[in-house]
Amino acid sequence: MAVGNEKSKALTKSLGLVRLSLYGVGTIIGAGIYSVIAPAAEAAGDGIWLSFLLAAVISGFSGLSYAEIASALPGAGAEHNFLRKTFPDVPALAFVVGLFIAVHGAATLATVALTFGNYAQTFLSVAPTVIAIGLMAVATAINVSGIGKASFVSAALTVFQVCCLIGFAAFAISTGPRPMTDAVTWPTNFAGVVQGTAILFFIYSGYEHMASLSEEARRPERDLWRAFMIALGLTTFVYLAVILGVLSLMEAEQLAGSQFPLADAAARLGGTFGIIIIGAALLATANAVLSASLSGSRLLFGMSRAGDLPKILSSITTEGRSPWVGALAFLAVAVVFAAVGEIGFVASLSSLGVTLVFAAINTAVVVLRFTQPDLERPFRLPSVGKVPVTAVLGIVSSLVLAAQYEWMVYLAFAAAFMLGALPYLIMRRNPSRR
Repeated sequence: MAVGNEKSKALTKSLGLVRLSLYGVGTIIGAGIYSVIAPAAEAAGDGIWLSFLLAAVISGFSGLSYAEIASALPGAGAEHNFLRKTFPDVPALAFVVGLFIAVHGAATLATVALTFGNYAQTFLSVAPTVIAIGLMAVATAINVSGIGKASFVSAALTVFQVCCLIGFAAFAISTGPRPMTDAVTWPTNFAGVVQGTAILFFIYSGYEHMASLSEEARRPERDLWRAFMIALGLTTFVYLAVILGVLSLMEAEQLAGSQFPLADAAARLGGTFGIIIIGAALLATANAVLSASLSGSRLLFGMSRAGDLPKILSSITTEGRSPWVGALAFLAVAVVFAAVGEIGFVASLSSLGVTLVFAAINTAVVVLRFTQPDLERPFRLPSVGKVPVTAVLGIVSSLVLAAQYEWMVYLAFAAAFMLGALPYLIMRRNPSRR
């Protein structure tokens, strides 16, 4: 495999607005809608529709912040890059948040791959974990082939899965046996709704993956913030339409006990709807696995190029200019998570990681308004004085969600974080190893 030298460690600028937007939509609308409806329904009950809405609003705060900071400070390292430039005197902070997003990304990669493995049981009698690992390996190979080919595959899969979900939602809402007045009722267990929001939250993540491709955008100052807005609006619409469609067909108690909640709901429409949704789930999860591999490898690339991870992780292929060592390292971590086999637990790890990262990015947006007021911002959040209100709301709401998990989730996240911090600590003690 040909590898780029130290002087050419830059990624190819090949992505326009359409591909950036489709990549964002495909990353956000991934496995989550097919996998975590059941545990969220168990927590929130009939208020699951409100959990979806709250998750959309809270993620929207952070999506707006990403639109501002990514268009102002484009770079392959995404959050790590943003925080290094926001807090140049505290490099460890950028590393910590970069590692948070790496753990979140690897957990997301494992979660969606396991979901693919579970849905594939309809057609194959192979263990879900084995299928998941195989899928992650294929996605990594496509990633290494280069962003041009990978983004084309991702765009095609995105268009198909969105069409399937919108078609299902429209048919379910119009023909389902439960009227909206029964399906959408005000919940009495608001604590359960908040817990359901925390479980669901990772399905609205994806802005961080879009930001990781900012170095490969042809016109980041023009296209990045527009792509964020398109992805935010379209995914929120699709998710809310889908959960209303599901509730038109099944009650929350029935969803809570379902292994394949979306497919089970679609099967109630008769005909081949159930099989169509399973097919869409397979394509969606495959697409999300590819997207997670792309963004994770570029995060490791950016952190390595900045000197916070071993320099071998910034190795790129000559032909496709893809960070191939980073892709393989990300795959290795995700395989460990996939071996756990519990989707709900791994999804919680992913959600915890993204809530912490969202809190950090919203904080960076606020701080930059004071430390770099003259920074060119192609997209600028509305503010009271210098303070962007939605960014402050993003900080508070993200931290509230970060406090909703079981202690085992925090323990596993901390263990993964400490393991990932070892190379950084070694490099800081011995700079010759960078």
